[in-house]
Amino acid sequence: MPVGLSVATFNVKDLLPPASDPARAALPAKLDWIARMLRAADADVVGLQEVGSAELLAAVAERMGSPTALYQVMGTTDARGIGCALLSRLPVLEARVHTAESLAFPVFVTGDAQPFGARIPLRRGIVHARVETPVGPVDVLVAHFKSSRPVGVRDASNREVPPRTARETADASLRSLVWRAAEALYVRGLVDQILEARPGARVAVTGDFNDVPDSTVLRCLRASDGAGEGPGANSGIAALADCTTGVDPARRFSCLHRDSRVQIDHVLASESLRALLVGARFFNDALRVHDVTDALAPDSDHAPLVVRFG
Repeated sequence: MPVGLSVATFNVKDLLPPASDPARAALPAKLDWIARMLRAADADVVGLQEVGSAELLAAVAERMGSPTALYQVMGTTDARGIGCALLSRLPVLEARVHTAESLAFPVFVTGDAQPFGARIPLRRGIVHARVETPVGPVDVLVAHFKSSRPVGVRDASNREVPPRTARETADASLRSLVWRAAEALYVRGLVDQILEARPGARVAVTGDFNDVPDSTVLRCLRASDGAGEGPGANSGIAALADCTTGVDPARRFSCLHRDSRVQIDHVLASESLRALLVGARFFNDALRVHDVTDALAPDSDHAPLVVRFG
């Protein structure tokens, strides 16, 4: 029997509780636009990013027309107030939000001290739901990694110090990469735990990873290189597969960065789920570049990605 499952990821951009009269006036249009996009995507399970509260998540579900048929899971939020969330029209067997005070980073010798101590927080909890499908459960994880914006060093009073040299600028970019890599390793560990507990489990990892498919961050998360080779290909390590490699390269983008079309939103699948892949689609026809004047615009600067299995 086919799975008949569709999984989506969508960064809705700043779906936050309104903090001003203009924001309150703009919220209904924002909710309506998100609901329209989700209806067009027509996915069974959707991982969302940049959702500000369970109440706003419920408001989206209500506008989709069948709130009582939608299972809703809201994650923990960061200092800006955004977090990950999940909507499912299939039964959710169990759900949790994975959190951590700080993220570990690899050491060279067992017993070495953590190179960054507790300096790398997991700001947005990882939403995890086991969803019932016609052939049994599928574990869906939703994540939103650190942006690619550089991270400056902080002084003793915790103020960020602007870079003064090219080296300091490079340092800031590398801190950002290290942060995303630590998040990727944390999620990779969650996937390993699922597969260790239930060998052959079907797992989908969705989210805005703020990095492109061939990046170090995505390779860490997949445990394989861009060609499907590497540690996960021949050594029995369970690699995750990119579900969008079959999409026309001209259409394979979820965000616009200046003059470039990039894919930073992803759905990755375990081997048992990837074997059922039918196809993927980016809903990016109306995608546009946003600037500071678009703070209250209803649309997002990310496009939904839908992957279908069957």
